[in-house]
Amino acid sequence: MFDLPHIERFDDEVDVSSGAIQSFEHGFITTWVGRRKTPFGHRLVRAGRTVGWICEGSSSTKLLGGADARTALEEAEKNQHRLIASTCSMNGLAELATLLPEAFEFQADMQGLSASGALTDRLFARNISAVLQALSGYEHVRGALAADQGIVIDSTGDLPGDAKELSATVASLSEAMNLQQAKLGGDGNGYASLNMGDTSLLLASSSTIVLAIWTELDANHARLLTDVTAKLDGEIGTYAEGSATLPDGFVLREGKGGADAVMSMLSAALEERVTGHLKAGASDKAVSLALNNGLPVAMAANGQSFEDAMLGLTESKRVLKLHRLASGTMVSSSTGDVTDFTLKQFVEALSTVRTRSEKRKDSMMHRLMNMYGFEIGLGDVRAVRSKLSIHVGGQETAQPLPSAAPLAGVDAGLRRRLEESERRTDTLMRTNASLTTQLQDAEKERTEALVRLDEIKSSSGDQTNTIQSKNDELNRVQVTVSESRARMEQAEERADRLLRRVSELEHQLSERAAELAKTLGDTESSAALKDELIELSHQEATTRADLESNAQNLSSIREQIELEERRLRSLEEQVTALRERQASAQTKSNASEEKIRSAQARLDQIEAETLSSRRRAEEERQRLAEDEARRMQLHSEMRELMGERKELLTELGNLGARRGNAETELSGLISRAEALTEAHEEAVADIAEAERLRARLSEEPLAQALLNDDATFRGLGPVLERLEHARTLGYSVVLLDRAVERALQVVQSTVDHIASTPRHLLSSEVMTLLERQVPQTAGAVRGLARWSVQQRLENQLGETVGHLILDLEGILEDYDRSITMLRRMRNVLDQLGNLGAPPEEIDALRMNCMRPEALPNVAVETRRLIRVALDDIYLEADQRDAGEAIALEQTAQVLEELLTQIDASGLTKGVPRGAMWDFQRDGFLPFERNAIPVGQRTPVMDDMMENIQPTLVVEESVSLDSEPVIVEVSDEWEEMPAPDESEAIEESSEEKRSIPIQEDRADLEAELARLDAERQLRTPGKEEAKSDPRLDALHDQLSELDF
Repeated sequence: MFDLPHIERFDDEVDVSSGAIQSFEHGFITTWVGRRKTPFGHRLVRAGRTVGWICEGSSSTKLLGGADARTALEEAEKNQHRLIASTCSMNGLAELATLLPEAFEFQADMQGLSASGALTDRLFARNISAVLQALSGYEHVRGALAADQGIVIDSTGDLPGDAKELSATVASLSEAMNLQQAKLGGDGNGYASLNMGDTSLLLASSSTIVLAIWTELDANHARLLTDVTAKLDGEIGTYAEGSATLPDGFVLREGKGGADAVMSMLSAALEERVTGHLKAGASDKAVSLALNNGLPVAMAANGQSFEDAMLGLTESKRVLKLHRLASGTMVSSSTGDVTDFTLKQFVEALSTVRTRSEKRKDSMMHRLMNMYGFEIGLGDVRAVRSKLSIHVGGQETAQPLPSAAPLAGVDAGLRRRLEESERRTDTLMRTNASLTTQLQDAEKERTEALVRLDEIKSSSGDQTNTIQSKNDELNRVQVTVSESRARMEQAEERADRLLRRVSELEHQLSERAAELAKTLGDTESSAALKDELIELSHQEATTRADLESNAQNLSSIREQIELEERRLRSLEEQVTALRERQASAQTKSNASEEKIRSAQARLDQIEAETLSSRRRAEEERQRLAEDEARRMQLHSEMRELMGERKELLTELGNLGARRGNAETELSGLISRAEALTEAHEEAVADIAEAERLRARLSEEPLAQALLNDDATFRGLGPVLERLEHARTLGYSVVLLDRAVERALQVVQSTVDHIASTPRHLLSSEVMTLLERQVPQTAGAVRGLARWSVQQRLENQLGETVGHLILDLEGILEDYDRSITMLRRMRNVLDQLGNLGAPPEEIDALRMNCMRPEALPNVAVETRRLIRVALDDIYLEADQRDAGEAIALEQTAQVLEELLTQIDASGLTKGVPRGAMWDFQRDGFLPFERNAIPVGQRTPVMDDMMENIQPTLVVEESVSLDSEPVIVEVSDEWEEMPAPDESEAIEESSEEKRSIPIQEDRADLEAELARLDAERQLRTPGKEEAKSDPRLDALHDQLSELDF
């Protein structure tokens, strides 16, 4: 069994009983049984609940998952075991769920952990023949078949029929199921399982490929698919597989190189889950570190070794760039050309490649392990998991139900009783939940009490041993005392028997003596007998004295035994106290020994640090010597770098100038966009206002006549189309907009003139009065007024609109010609830029080439630049030999022809010819200038004249903080002002023609006259022409231009 990566351990006590809620959020709990060096199994914890189980099976290469693993773990934990809990993040738990999906008993517990696709997505990414070969090794798999559009790809095992017929059948069945899957609520992914008697069929498809697997009835198809996918570890068709360099993507970050900078870039990539690569350098020796969701997976080093690649990646002179590749790009371990790349090897190399300090190495290793420690552990688990297999059998199968009669209908009473029983069941469930909680608390208290009881038992065992030894000694003393007492009792019994025997003998002797004395009657014999009797009595007295003395001795011995017993008890108490003091002294001695050991360990550590510091000091002295030599080299390199720095600064200056030009163009575009936005908002407001006016003026005769006369404005269709087309060209349409506005002003003045019918006759008060008093007269007056207005509109307004349409078409023709001329001017400016004209003036004029209203000034400035270029060419031709002078003269001829074309257009004389230029000078349309008297013309607004003046745009300030003006539009009716009864007084305005006075024109003409005089005095040289390839190429480019 493999071990999961324990990055953050949870030291508190854990409860693995059924339904227990853990104190941490996400993580796993590892079970160690006995003295095993490998774990027995793991529990996966999500949101405090245990949702997954996985453990060893019947052999070391078989795994159990789900409910089988839970049962096996509960059985194993009945013996001696220990539990180790570790916490992890939600992403870490998602990685474990992706790696071990068979650990979950219910698939609903995996929802939301990862965004991975269906089980079959990873399976069909492998070689289908390899998948079938892997399936043949399972004992629950009878046979398998792979087909593409009904054609057999490969097959293995025992099939229920011919492979070709089965492939066609399986393909048609899979196609029919895919067609109906959307109607049945499916999403197009997944697989299908069919139970057929004692056999089960697994169908999985991807595009046109179908995989059919015949298994035993109790086989778990989900575990089978995940186990086969885990065995076929690896990716197919990854991005830049085996490539020496990785293409650039979107640059997220850029900075200087170095080991610390690499770690900072990797930390940012890990936070943002970047899929791309970290590139160091931009030359042929650039090194790229491939990243997949922020994790290093491969390296591309242009054929370099891993050590050289690490040195190049952490070199401080190189520039680091973090590239993000396109979404959906697949980056894996096969990307790049550095073989045998592992994340663990990269972490170790990065922490030691650019440092010699042990503390810095430890610090860098600690940071890297915090970043990638969990992934390194997952990589080890993934390598071990690919060699193991999961138990795919044991799934419960449904059995056919016995036939039964249909149930009778349920009446209302039974339904109420059912509802009451459900409520009681709910109440009992809640009570059961509270009791379960109390039971869990009691179980915890019981566990704590058992732990305390074990501690008490362990402490009482020593005391029992001590008491037992004391009891043994006491038993030995009591045995000795009992033996002494037994001997004393035996002696007393023997003495009693002797006394009784002596008394009996004395009595018998006295009787025999009396009888003998009577019989013999001899005095001498009686005297002798008496003497013997006296001796016997003396012996009896001595014997009794001995018995008394022995009794006294026995009593004294008994008193001594009691004293010895009391002394023994006091000695036992003293021994107990001495043992307790000895235990406390032993504890103090152990603590002292522990302190001594820790002090010795600290002393050893200090000695090791002293040795390492001496070694570092020696290395530091050597490094200082090397640094001194390297410093001398750096001085020489610094001089070279200073030269390169000057070149880079020059290039940066050029780039800054280009950037300024780009910013100027961007400012122009932003200003145009803002102007268009404002114009759009104003147009929207005008449209809303027009709608309101149309609704309010529907009762007026003049308005009805205008609104109902559509034939008058039919001629505007082509003009409006040409105006819309002009807006799509990308050029400024200020002149066209102002011309249309002026035409609308003329139309408005014409309408006002037509409306000069006495307004008091058409006022609402008069018409209301007439309708009340004389309805027929009011109708006749209203009809007559409408007929009069319509007649005047058809004649005068139609004629005016027709003339205005012709004027607008003329202005559009001039606008098209000005656009063509601007395009020619732009080409001329490009060629002048190639000839060495000032780039600032060229860029300014090129920016104004999108404004037709500035064409006269652009033409004047372009002619001046051409004139300056011709003067420079003539001056340079005087200093060249004959051949070069001829080449320059040809270039000058081309420029002279261009000057002739510009002068022929009339733009450089200050007064261009055409309807658009006449409108730009005075603001009047040709119809006004020719048909309307000066006193009756509508005055031209000053802001319009300023807007259409032919000025050049040099610098424009664009404010990005300006807020758009919000025009409030009301949908309600507004009160109109009362009609003016007085006659309209037309103010006469004199036509003001602004005759531009250019003070510099005289100087310019004088200078041109001087240059023409010098040209007439210039004589061609007599030397032979020499060819210059650069001038010839320039002449060829200019000769092909069509101005």
